[in-house]
Amino acid sequence: MPLLKTAQDGLARLMKIEEAREGVAEAKALESLLSELNLKALPLKALAATAIVLRKEGVGLSSTAEIAGAIDAIKKVSACFSEIPKSTTLKQGPRWTGLIKKLTGLATQVTDMQTKNWLNFFESNFFGGVPPDKKRARLTPTPENEKMIKLYTVLFRDLIKYRTQIPKNSNEFKVLKGLSDQLAGLKFQEDVPADVRKFFEATGTGASLELLTKEVLDWLRSNNLLGSYIVRAKIN
Repeated sequence: MPLLKTAQDGLARLMKIEEAREGVAEAKALESLLSELNLKALPLKALAATAIVLRKEGVGLSSTAEIAGAIDAIKKVSACFSEIPKSTTLKQGPRWTGLIKKLTGLATQVTDMQTKNWLNFFESNFFGGVPPDKKRARLTPTPENEKMIKLYTVLFRDLIKYRTQIPKNSNEFKVLKGLSDQLAGLKFQEDVPADVRKFFEATGTGASLELLTKEVLDWLRSNNLLGSYIVRAKIN
């Protein structure tokens, strides 16, 4: 029965083709789920790496109950898939959506936790001076103070970014500590006599000779600034 044999062989080939098609579809379905899972895992991996750096530098980290829930969801999904390794197993009921929701919630919780822990550590361990504009407002605008406030502004700008940007490694921690130490070590001329303050506040628009008192002259002389100023007649 050559015709029957030919038909049987043709049917067998068709069945193999169908199995291959089903295999490709299954592979694509699993790949799609894996991609979704990897996307949710990326922020968690980054948070884990940050946690290692923070603990190494002595930053205390709070725990979160979301971790236990996420681990439990992962174990349940993994156990079901081990029994029946198909994409339909993973997507059966609310199993997969529940896992994704758990991972999303975990990332949010850990991010908030790390941010809060870092802010507490930052404010307790690094320079806590006022912003440059407030610092400038408290100072007499002497040449020395003007020079120091420019440096203060640059250092403060570089330091304050770490308040919301957690250092990624030990080198960045060293940079942050260096900035903090430099800011703390800056010296300003803060104990300036009242007459000297009035004189410098007026120099921007032109100080009258009435402001050039003996106290001001003595202060300028002792700070080697007497030759830095000239008298110019006011012309109407």
